Amino acid sequence: MPILLWKCANGHLWKTSLYNIKNIGTWCPHCSKYKRENLCREILIKYLDLPSENRRPDFLKTPEHPIGLELDIPYYNHGFAIEVQGQQHEKYIEFFYRRDPNNFTRQQERDQLKKELCEENWIVLRYVWYYENPYKIISDIL
Repeated sequence: MPILLWKCANGHLWKTSLYNIKNIGTWCPHCSKYKRENLCREILIKYLDLPSENRRPDFLKTPEHPIGLELDIPYYNHGFAIEVQGQQHEKYIEFFYRRDPNNFTRQQERDQLKKELCEENWIVLRYVWYYENPYKIISDIL
C-alpha cells in the first residue's frame, strides 16, 4: 500500500497509508489524542537520542498485516520499544471500537502478536499504561 503525506487541521504533516486512516482509524500523531505518547517521547529524548523513525519494521509485517504493526516509540539500537497503552488496550470501550466487541478482540490479538514478534526479534517491549506515571515508569525502564 502506498504511503501518503497527510496534513491535519492544525497543519501537522505525517506519512501513513490510506488503509491506516480508513480502516485502523489512525490520524495525526502530533495532536491531542497523542499527548501522552508525545510526553513519553519527550521524556525518553532527555535520556537517549531520538527514537527510530521507522515505526513499522519488517519483522512486524505479516500476511494479515502487510504494512506492518506499529511501535509507538522504538529504540532498536537500544533493543527496546515503548508502547503507550490507553484504556482501549485493556477493556472494551463501545465508542472506540465502533460498538463491535470483535474489534476489541482483534486489538488484543494484534497487541499479543506485536509482543511475540518483538520477542522473537530481540526487542523488549515495555508498556506505559494510561494509569501510570510516565516519568516513573520510563525512569524504571532505563
